Amino acid sequence: MSHGPREHGSAAEPLAARLRFRVAPDYPGFDRTRMLSLAVGNTGKVYAFAEEDCREWYRRFVDEVLAAVAERRYLPVYRMADGEYSFVLGPAEEQLPLRRLRPRQLARRVLNRVLGRRGGHRSGSHGYGWEVYTPRERRALLDAYAADLRLVADRGYLALAMGDSGLSDPWMPGILDWLDARGVRLHAGNYQHMYAVYALMNGPDRERLLRGRRVLVVNHADAARQAAIGDALATAGAVGARFISISREKAMLERLDPRALRDPVDLVLVGAGVGAANVLRQLEPLGVPALDVGFALDIMAQPELRWRRPFCVPDDEFDPARVEFLSPEKLALLGARRRRGDDAHPRDQSS
Repeated sequence: MSHGPREHGSAAEPLAARLRFRVAPDYPGFDRTRMLSLAVGNTGKVYAFAEEDCREWYRRFVDEVLAAVAERRYLPVYRMADGEYSFVLGPAEEQLPLRRLRPRQLARRVLNRVLGRRGGHRSGSHGYGWEVYTPRERRALLDAYAADLRLVADRGYLALAMGDSGLSDPWMPGILDWLDARGVRLHAGNYQHMYAVYALMNGPDRERLLRGRRVLVVNHADAARQAAIGDALATAGAVGARFISISREKAMLERLDPRALRDPVDLVLVGAGVGAANVLRQLEPLGVPALDVGFALDIMAQPELRWRRPFCVPDDEFDPARVEFLSPEKLALLGARRRRGDDAHPRDQSS
């Protein structure tokens, strides 16, 4: 069954030039998140291959994921953000000039040099933990990592955090040049923004994805975390949850045997940091979609974390007073607006 073209852009034009369009992030079920951002002056847009409506771009992605579930077709989706960019190019404190470093970044830069850790890697979150590779491990893994990305780009989607924001600035255009140099062919048919994965896992399409599905979760999880994630999946309508627990610190070195699963599954949800690329490649024999959803699993285990990132709380549950993903300056502005009695959610003027 056809599932749409896997488009390929001109090999002669660099990725940084082809990603010249900017699109306002806008996803079904998250109007209040978008309006709150506009209310405090967040007008940043995300990188795109064409000038188009973000919801239409997102809908094509969701439709292909759901079609792959129905067809039992391997479709890997891998997210890349500051942690993955840091793994490829080195941490921000090693990329930025000294004048742009914050005091804590400058201290880390000096400490890494003194301790001989320059070129190593550490990334993660307080909700999950930290992935750590020595400088030697990181250098040895980069070729395999690039090969994993080429597989995902050929068979599925790369969901990258790229936009007009400080999150990706230190690594632009370096990460785009690296993808080109390593033969990772990113184009309109295999690229999404990372927010699309958050919207899928936390918005109105979540039930369409999970209801009636047998779900395999590949993640570092103790019994309590597995129970919480299993309960969240059941609430969303999944009919069963299986777990493979992996290394939290070194998922790039993990080796899986998915054929050892006794019962079939319809969908795999992965949370493995940078190492999710390695995990996704090894899940191909299952012949079902394998989605690197990362932080969405953290939310299932600890629901209070959802206030820390945008597009994780749908409109019917949204409370601007609990939002934690805005900068202190933006939160102060929001507080001032509330004290004046201003509307924190301006009317959408778009047609």
